[in-house]
Amino acid sequence: MNMIHATGAPVTSANSAQQLSTFIPMKFRKRSGRSVVIRPGEEQGMDFAHTSLPDTRLLTGLAKAYYWQRLIDQGILSSGTEIAKKEGLDLSMVNVLLRLTLLDPRIIEDILNGRQPEGFTIYWITKNSMPVEWGGQQRKIQAIAQAEGEAE
Repeated sequence: MNMIHATGAPVTSANSAQQLSTFIPMKFRKRSGRSVVIRPGEEQGMDFAHTSLPDTRLLTGLAKAYYWQRLIDQGILSSGTEIAKKEGLDLSMVNVLLRLTLLDPRIIEDILNGRQPEGFTIYWITKNSMPVEWGGQQRKIQAIAQAEGEAE
């Protein structure tokens, strides 16, 4: 019977003193808030901007924002204040998320496809302002992407 002594330790047979070790070369990387396994040779030439997974927190924020905006537009709820009371959330968080409905459709498409810069997260949105004008939003996104490129 084989026994594993600890994670990463060789497996030793109870019947003999032989040891069997297996090494599996892989790396773990964070992509859009998730851990992704990178196999050997896969990292060279791989463009993570096009293979990223969507940021689930950002997607959830978008979904909530559009749902709440629809409730306001249909007259079911009157304001962000009422939403905050019904949802048990802080008013400022509701208002931050509602601002997501003002994003350029190209930015929303990038978020849905996981192509937004890694630094553009719900946390970033809560700490920074975004211009209402779509061209300004695109410039802000490009600045975030450039800052990430310089950091690497």
